This record gives sequence, C-alpha cells and structure tokens, in this order.
Amino acid sequence: MGAIDLEEKETMKWLNKGHEFDRYAEKLVENFYQKGKKIYLFGAGIIGGEIARVIEKTGCFAGFIDNSREKQGFGVNGTEVLPLEKYLENGSRGIIVITVDTKTIPAIESQLTKAGLIKEKDFYLHREFMEQIFPVLSVYVNHQMYVELAQICLTERCTLKCKKCAHACYAVDAKGEDMSLDMAKKSADAFFSYVDIVKEFVLIGGEPFLYRELGEMITYIGKKYRHQIVMFAITTNGTILPKQIILDLCKEYQVTIHVSNYSAAIPSLEKKYEQLKDTLEKNHVPYTFNDQELSWLDYEFEAGSRKRTEEELTQVFDRCHTPCREIRGSRYYYCVMARSVSDNLNMGVGQEDYLELEGMGQEDQKILLEFHHGFSEKGYLEMCNHCNGKDAEKNPIPAAEQAK
Repeated sequence: MGAIDLEEKETMKWLNKGHEFDRYAEKLVENFYQKGKKIYLFGAGIIGGEIARVIEKTGCFAGFIDNSREKQGFGVNGTEVLPLEKYLENGSRGIIVITVDTKTIPAIESQLTKAGLIKEKDFYLHREFMEQIFPVLSVYVNHQMYVELAQICLTERCTLKCKKCAHACYAVDAKGEDMSLDMAKKSADAFFSYVDIVKEFVLIGGEPFLYRELGEMITYIGKKYRHQIVMFAITTNGTILPKQIILDLCKEYQVTIHVSNYSAAIPSLEKKYEQLKDTLEKNHVPYTFNDQELSWLDYEFEAGSRKRTEEELTQVFDRCHTPCREIRGSRYYYCVMARSVSDNLNMGVGQEDYLELEGMGQEDQKILLEFHHGFSEKGYLEMCNHCNGKDAEKNPIPAAEQAK
C-alpha cells in the first residue's frame, strides 16, 4: 500500500483509461476505512500546518501528534496536539503522516516502529503521502480531485531576456499579445470545475505584473475559488513594483508573492528587491524571497529533434515527473514548459499533448487523476523529443544570464 511507483510501470500509456489506479486504490481505501477515515499529522510545525490546511478541506483531519510538551499543552491554532502515547491509548485509529523536516524523519520513524506501527500501513512520510497517496484517496473516497500545483500563464512577455529561460520568453515580443481576460477566466472556471482542492495555484508569466488585467484576475479567482485554494500566489522576477490596487487585492485575498532572486547575474536588481520587500511588508502582503539563484538547468529545447524511438521517449518522460501543470482555456497541460516553449519558439510541437476538460463529467475524475500523474494516449509528450529531461541536471548553466 505504498507510493504509486510510476518508475516500475512499463508504460504511462493508457491501457485501462479511468481505471489505472483501481487495484492500487482498493487496498488503500480498505485500510483508510479501517482507520476510520482519519488522518493525524505527526509534527505540529510549519510542514504540519501547511498540510493540515489541505486535509481540513476533506473533513479527514483528526489532529496533531507531537513530542513537544508545550504544543501538547496549548495546542496549535485551536487544534489539540496529542502525545503519541495518548494516540495509542485511543486505539491507533487513524493514519499518521510524518510532517517534520528531513533530518528529524528517521527519529520519528523509529519511534513509531518501536510502538508497533507499520510504515505504509499505519504511517507515511508527508511528501510521498501528499503527492501520490492522498490524491488517490481523495478521489476514490471523497470524490474530490486534489492537485499539488497548477498555474495560469497570463503573459509570455517578460522584463528580462534570460538566454536559457525554460519558457523561452526571450523570444517573445515586448508588444506581443497576452492571454485575454476572457480566456484567463475560462481557464480558472475549467480548472476549478474539476479540481476541488489545490495546494498552490499560481499566476505566472513571463512577468505577470505586466498583465494589464491582473487585478481583475485576482478578484475573479479570489471571489469565486479562494476557498478551494490553500495558497494563492503570483511568481515575479521582482523588476516591477506592483500598483497599489494590486497590493490591496493581494492583501484582501491573501495572495503570496513569490520573488525569484536573480541578483547574482543582475546585481542592479538588489535595490529593486529591497524596494519590493519593503512595499510588500508595509502593505501586509505575504511573500517568499528565494536565495540567489546561481544555476539553472539547460533543457536545450531549441537544439532540435533528438530522433528518439518511442521506447526512448517513454524513458525520458518516465524519469522526469515535472510538477508544473498548466490550465489554458479548457486544456490541461502536463508540462507548462513544453507548451510555452513550443508556442514561443513557433515549434508546433505537441499540439495535442493536453487533456480537454470541456465536455468531461464528474465521473471522469479518475481520468483527470491519471493524466495528472502522467498517463496519456502516447505515454510521453512530443516535446520529450526536444528536451534533455532529467539529464539536464548533469549540465547546470548560469542562472538568468541576459542576452545582449
């Protein structure tokens, strides 16, 4: 009943569409019902708090377990925090998800094992559980589709000209057309019609602060779908200071601003970053600010066809597991980079590599679940023939190097 081991599958080609997870889910569901459909989180810290916000939306969150006596005494955000001994006294009725940092995991695993609990039956690690097990339980038990990360690319235009931009935005004319507001709204409507819970929903670019209707999109998503989103975010390169109306809307709808840090390649950005951080703090807008990005991966999309066989394409796809899903109109793309690079470089590659949501029914949730985990008619993307995939990790390149 462990993780979905996609690497062991011979192919991600649909062989039993809509039923690929049935046998795997059967044992998971049986165990989940035996555990009373309850999920406890061992670790009432930052990781546990983030995951609790997801699981609370399913009605399956039972509480925290933690070794901290202080947390046991006062609880966390109104939720009781149990010592492991009390959980065991209550009959161990529930699945435990270990929600601590990587260094602490072995100690907690040992503690649970010594208490007689079994890994992948009584307890799981949080990354494995949230990425592979919880989505299956969510669909097969609660009939709710859960997605970790999805994006709408509002504009391909950017204020920078990074040579190896993974979206090939360097090739986009500064006066080019953005996604229309109607299309952006349709994208949100299509996504949230079929996805009940998304851990992080991001408006991206290019540079999204260039998008003229950004305020309208924040308002539209905020009013209609904020309750389905755990983290609503915008990713920016930090070169544009958002207008006050955008800041006000980000505060109102709790939109987190993710700021990429390219100051190693472009030192002049440091001053802009300080201005942006100061502005966000003064306006009480949540944000994350990355460490300096020193290297990127070179996927070499522009290098041309690798002339791979179908078996080789399948291997490239199976090793990748990109987390970057995109909704564009009613089309759900497995890899946002594959779509954007093809469009921005006028490659015409992978024109059919998406799942059409329009016309799907709620009974098709399992098809969406399968596609989200990599199943498709071919078992790979056409862009896999133009991409270094996992091998890109072997050849890091300087981050954000600007074209002259």
